[in-house]
Amino acid sequence: MNITISPSGKALVAAVTGDITHAVAGEFEAGLFSALGSAGGLVLDFEGIGLLTSAGLRTLLLLYRESRQAGKKLVLAAVPDSVKDVMSVTGFWEQFITYGTVENAVAAIS
Repeated sequence: MNITISPSGKALVAAVTGDITHAVAGEFEAGLFSALGSAGGLVLDFEGIGLLTSAGLRTLLLLYRESRQAGKKLVLAAVPDSVKDVMSVTGFWEQFITYGTVENAVAAIS
């Protein structure tokens, strides 16, 4: 798993690649919370994710709560169908604002 953070407009884009499993959950959480703390808005670019397990879902829930409490925008972009299916079955999909592309997500935050 790898997270690449880059500025785009008023937001930061966190491009996540690889599998999000228990083995990398701590790194996933630390990287995203760090990015959220330094951004007015955060776009999670999930195009490169292959697998999202319950450990990744837990981190997304925590990040969602933190962004709401801090009054920051958090959106998902380019979510693969396999990840969308997992998020839908668990009820997470409805909690997040999602966009088909990173560009559309950044435009919505900026």
